[in-house]
Amino acid sequence: MRAENWNKQEFELEGWTVKLTSYQIGQTQVAEVEAVASGAVIARSTDQLREQAEKTALENARKRLLRTRRTDFDLTVGG
Repeated sequence: MRAENWNKQEFELEGWTVKLTSYQIGQTQVAEVEAVASGAVIARSTDQLREQAEKTALENARKRLLRTRRTDFDLTVGG
C-alpha cells in the first residue's frame, strides 16, 4: 500500500509554528503534527475518518506544546 490523498496545512498552535499533514493508507487516515522549526513530529493519530484523525493529533500536540517550556535567548552580538 502507498500513501494517497495528501493534505498539508501550516499554522500556529500554542505559539509554535506547526505543520499538519494528513494522508490515507488503505482505509486508514493518518494525521501528523510536526514543528516547522525542527521538523520533529509532535503527535500522530490514525482513524477511519480524516477529520477525527486530525482532531486527535491536534489535541495531543496542543497538550504537549503547553507543557513545553520556551526560553527566549538574547542573541545580541557584541554587547
